[in-house]
Amino acid sequence: MYYTTMQLLIAPLVVALNYFVLSNILVSRNRSHILAKLIKPSLWLIILYSYIYSIHAIFLIPIFWFTIFNIFVALGYGIMILQEANAKPKIIVDNALSITLMIFSMSLASLMLAYWHWPTVLVMLCVWLVLFFISLSWLLDFTDKPYLIASVWALISIEIFWICSRWINLYHVPQTSLLVSQSALVLSALAYGFGGLYYHFKNHTLKRSLLFEYISVTTVVFAALMLLSKWAVAI
Repeated sequence: MYYTTMQLLIAPLVVALNYFVLSNILVSRNRSHILAKLIKPSLWLIILYSYIYSIHAIFLIPIFWFTIFNIFVALGYGIMILQEANAKPKIIVDNALSITLMIFSMSLASLMLAYWHWPTVLVMLCVWLVLFFISLSWLLDFTDKPYLIASVWALISIEIFWICSRWINLYHVPQTSLLVSQSALVLSALAYGFGGLYYHFKNHTLKRSLLFEYISVTTVVFAALMLLSKWAVAI
């Protein structure tokens, strides 16, 4: 993979930018509080721009779609900053952003293996770190053991990712240049189901109807992806 000086500096620059923005928005000036809040905005910019770079290297994205993608990234970043600055963020918006970030993260990881040919061990380490931080930032507000749960979820995720990496399936979103990996959709379905159940359980709002909804959606998506895959062909 070809790197420029700017690409190598993008991660620390993004983190520094988010620290500056959040330190001027948040009421609390506690450094650990600010660092916890900048996790998802930083990952959002780094991962989505890395994804766009990879897609552009594969397809040479037309200027129209390149502009649309950048507007989407900027809009998502703005919403995420507002969510982190809000004392009571909207859980539905937070969940949607977290799952979207997970989809792009896992799709980028699959592209690192299939297109850029990164070592599998290195990609799995990156996947564990990213999913750990995404889940940690989501768990911090309502659970007593966020680090343990985030670690377990990240471990389960890389095991599923490793299995899916044996048969990398990339789905081309119609009328766009987007590629979404099977592992991204599988893990997003599991995160939606088990994450939703855990959230309502911890907040004592879990009902039988919600239990049926989360289990049904997770099962249908997971089964469809498994049954419709061409397991005999590695892409």
